[in-house]
Amino acid sequence: MGTSPHLRGGTTASGRVKAVAVLAAAATGFGVAAAVDALALQDLPTAVTAADFGPAGDGLTRLVVSAVSDEQLAALQATPRVVSAQRLFDGSALVATEGLVPGDLSAVVPGAEVVVSEPGTVAAATISDPYWSTYGYNLLNTGTNSHTKPAVAGADVAAPTGWQAGTGRGTVVAVVDSGMMVNHPDLAGSLWTNPDEVCGSVDTDRNGLAGDCHGWNFYANTADVTNGGGDNSHGTSVAGAVGARAGNGTGTAGVAPDVTIMPLVVGSGQSVDVYAGAQAIRYAADNGADVVNASWGGNGGVQILTDAIRYANSKGVVVVVAAGNDANNRDAVPMYPASLDLENMVTVGASTPGDTIAGFSAYGARSVDLFAPGDLVFAPLNNGGYFLVSGTSIASPQVAAAFALYRAQHPDATPAQLKAKLFADTQPVPAFAGRSVTGGRLSLTALGNAAAEVRYTFTRMTAEAGVVSPQLAVSGTAPAGDYAVTLGLGLEHAGEVMAVADQALTLNGTTLRTGEDGQATFPLGGRPSLGSLVLSPTAELTDGRYVLLAQLRRDGVPVGRPYAAPLLVGAAAATPPPAGTAPSTAPSAAPTGSPAPGVPAPTTAPRTTTPATPTTSPRPTASGPGPVAPTAGPSPVVPPPAVPTTGTAPTSAAPPSGAPAPTGTRAPAAPTTAAPAPSVPAGPTSARPTSPTGAPQPPATAAPTPGPSGTTPPTAPTTAPPAGGTAPDTGGVKTYPQVGAAKLTSISPTRVDAAGGTRVTISGGAVPAGARVRVGLTAPATVTSASSSQVAFTTPKLVAGTYDVYVFAPDGTSSVLTAGLTYVSSTPAPPTTPAPTPTPTTQPSPSATPPGPVVTPGGQRLVRSPLFASLAPAVWKVNCSSACSGLAV
Repeated sequence: MGTSPHLRGGTTASGRVKAVAVLAAAATGFGVAAAVDALALQDLPTAVTAADFGPAGDGLTRLVVSAVSDEQLAALQATPRVVSAQRLFDGSALVATEGLVPGDLSAVVPGAEVVVSEPGTVAAATISDPYWSTYGYNLLNTGTNSHTKPAVAGADVAAPTGWQAGTGRGTVVAVVDSGMMVNHPDLAGSLWTNPDEVCGSVDTDRNGLAGDCHGWNFYANTADVTNGGGDNSHGTSVAGAVGARAGNGTGTAGVAPDVTIMPLVVGSGQSVDVYAGAQAIRYAADNGADVVNASWGGNGGVQILTDAIRYANSKGVVVVVAAGNDANNRDAVPMYPASLDLENMVTVGASTPGDTIAGFSAYGARSVDLFAPGDLVFAPLNNGGYFLVSGTSIASPQVAAAFALYRAQHPDATPAQLKAKLFADTQPVPAFAGRSVTGGRLSLTALGNAAAEVRYTFTRMTAEAGVVSPQLAVSGTAPAGDYAVTLGLGLEHAGEVMAVADQALTLNGTTLRTGEDGQATFPLGGRPSLGSLVLSPTAELTDGRYVLLAQLRRDGVPVGRPYAAPLLVGAAAATPPPAGTAPSTAPSAAPTGSPAPGVPAPTTAPRTTTPATPTTSPRPTASGPGPVAPTAGPSPVVPPPAVPTTGTAPTSAAPPSGAPAPTGTRAPAAPTTAAPAPSVPAGPTSARPTSPTGAPQPPATAAPTPGPSGTTPPTAPTTAPPAGGTAPDTGGVKTYPQVGAAKLTSISPTRVDAAGGTRVTISGGAVPAGARVRVGLTAPATVTSASSSQVAFTTPKLVAGTYDVYVFAPDGTSSVLTAGLTYVSSTPAPPTTPAPTPTPTTQPSPSATPPGPVVTPGGQRLVRSPLFASLAPAVWKVNCSSACSGLAV
């Protein structure tokens, strides 16, 4: 790696490769043949050295100044030839300068120690996506899908098997790198959004980083996560290896194709700044990342990196790093952070398609934990295309993505427990024995097989209104025990899936009512093993889009994950399945607790945001709000018929008390005994993607940004032009400059009755089929008609005030009309007395518990449920017109 840390890019092959490439680190289902011919004449670049990721850095000299006061920090910022000065978590300052030397700043801060910052370099070096069959060996190695390299079938991460357990939905991986092309087609929908910050110049979350709505650029000290002033090719490829989207008809896929990516910039091109990297790791830990990937390394910064990674451990975060591309024994030739021995850190070497150590990869019996594919891996490039990448930096993010999948399965595990599980599941490889801690290659086989302990097949999932009898086949290898099944029923209401309470369900002659969670548990009796059985529950249902959920239990403990599938009744059954879907038995995943776009998120207990003593205590768990208030006028209440209420509410499995021991371990780290820092409930965990301040290439779904709560204070309607260049509100039509992916151009009318029920039309150039509408952050609207040029809806009831209006596509992407609707009170004054002076009102926060349930015209009582809310929109993409295995929850 030389004397400066680099983004780890390995040895390279010169020239260009014919045919367009496949993504760097994962892919999706394998049922569709790869469509290579259409792109066969395009040139595919091959990136194999750090230089292939652009020039080293941005030409600035970075200096670290020891502990400085606020006044001294301001003085540094005002110094000529200082471009930026930012405080680091240890009290020092990282100062980017135009060629200044330590002595220049010593005069500004007398007595302070000033040193040159430590540079680093990058460590580069059934799937339906079109290029898996040609280049996607890392995901599933057929023996023929690696470029110019001898391949051994099965020398892969077994991504499709791992996806039986989930695809990363609801987890966050922080990519600490050179930035990310956020609007790359294969990364669409992956960008993290800070729920506590709006894009712009106001620091709404008060963390000192104004506008960090999608992350932060610690290299330039701005909110530009694309790193528009530098070269983000390395970071884009690493992000693709983590979470490139699967089944989208382009490229291939990441190892966790539904994960959320938090881009944090710490360098440019082939260089990074280690101090900026340490600060970014701490930011990731404070802002909800589950895993951090650091595909870079250098020779210094040991203490600040150690402190940052230990801090991440205190927040339950795993940090995955690249081993380096100098082909050295890391045990003898240290590099940092790769050579650190910390309980929440994992160091990754690069393997070849033939299951050997890549010639450029570092190794080490004590310092390199495992290997992952890293030799000519297909990855997204920052021009919207793809290229082949070699290096431990493309191996590391595949392991980071794998940890996201493990975290989704084991939300309460400590980082050390997650490491033990993943290490125990590695595939032993003779070439890696004695060259790594585990002696193995990353494998998701055991993770996927564990999820396959029970399998579900849903049939008869469309029906006319009346008595509905879907069929559920359950099979698996679970052992002898006393079995039961929990069945749950949800119903879409105003764009949100809610639990159907008090609904009579009958199974095997037993009739139970669902509880407030929409679920009822039926005994199945003792069985020598699970084997196979067929369940045919019945219920009397009106028209609607329902969700049927199933969770098998043995001796009162859940077996595997629950699965859900769409149950379409009446008019909903006539609606064709989403474009591009087909009946499938390959499950998707939507982990519990990840709310769908457009649906208010459940209140959660996140990691703390204040410094804490490192600890390995379990992460906090989630809780959800109660029933939701009606979003329209009152509906008739139809009391349900009397049915015995002998059902039992489902119980949760106790968290594991331990984890399997790894096949190998590093020297034990010093134990920590500090108690975990207290958890503080937070608001929604996601928000719409918007463009970071100064980003020259905003995502396709970028749109004007609302205020901190999605509304302005409920006051008189404004006549000033809202942000985003919109025309003044005249009370009739408000025009917009083709906002978002839907290219929204107008909304009419713009003043509506606070009682709800006003018909509103939004026009646009590309309104998505199946569009949903939400007013503000909490109120779904009822869509009455939609076409490619407009969507009409009736407004929900809200207090007086001005609200943003969101238009959601079925895939969850959104376009937002800032200050689109102004609600005004229309309550008339009594005829014989003057109208009283209005009392100011305020909009309740999204996390407030609503007062009561919704009762539909058909008599169903609906209760807000974090579980059911998390299923949309993904569950509607599952085509159960004939049979399906459902959505892993």
